[in-house]
Amino acid sequence: MLAYRMAEIFGVSVEELCCLKENREPIMENKVNEYALKTREFFVDKLDFLDGEVQKFEPADNGGYGVAAMDVKWRSGIHLIIWQSLWRIDYYVERNGEQISNTFVVGKPKADSFIYIQRLINDINSGRYDNKATPLEIHLKYVQERGLTSCMNNTKWDKVFGIIRSMEEETGKGILIMYKHLFDTEVPVQYWTVGGDEYLNKGMYKYIEWLKIRPVVCDCEYRGRLIEPEYRYYDFTSLLLEKMKAAHLRFEYLQQEKACMIYGYKIS
Repeated sequence: MLAYRMAEIFGVSVEELCCLKENREPIMENKVNEYALKTREFFVDKLDFLDGEVQKFEPADNGGYGVAAMDVKWRSGIHLIIWQSLWRIDYYVERNGEQISNTFVVGKPKADSFIYIQRLINDINSGRYDNKATPLEIHLKYVQERGLTSCMNNTKWDKVFGIIRSMEEETGKGILIMYKHLFDTEVPVQYWTVGGDEYLNKGMYKYIEWLKIRPVVCDCEYRGRLIEPEYRYYDFTSLLLEKMKAAHLRFEYLQQEKACMIYGYKIS
């Protein structure tokens, strides 16, 4: 469905879209840049940026599905970003490269679209966002208040998730994980897979308090309404331990859960 939708957006057939992708022609970048420039022109004529300074347009050049149609900067370091994707327009407030407001959706430019963005500009100009903490600032304050010491970094987390993915490739099975986010008020009780986690990315590694990897996989075969399903268990513990030790990663093996636990943070 996505291929047909994208072909429709670009005005080509699915076959042509595949060829363009194969040849690495910048069709997506060109299209999103074209949309962004139209959006920029539309809002420049309608918005009063007050003390904000409109920054130079930087076109998408990395296979992008989106680009900042407008980046308006205030002396306080606050930015208003109007983000153009292939499908819609969003806008939000940013400081130090981190989002500090909700994401507001415009969709496509309409006659009254500028009204709501102008309200946000007025709020920024009045200083409403000057002292609003960024996610990183909130994170550092939380870690300090709880007396936590970091045990991991992005390089180490990349190794951990690289091991999980390599095991999945070697075994053909989804390796189970469970992690607690620093700000979670409840401890998770069920495992899931990396592939099934839409929120897991390098940007959120710093928020992982601990991660559990359970290398025991259960397949269930349904054999009819009147027959009990058949369960097959696959234990890849030895493979996981071998890879973790080879990567020189610190972990604890939880015998009762048959899982490896990696701490992102520990109490000092």
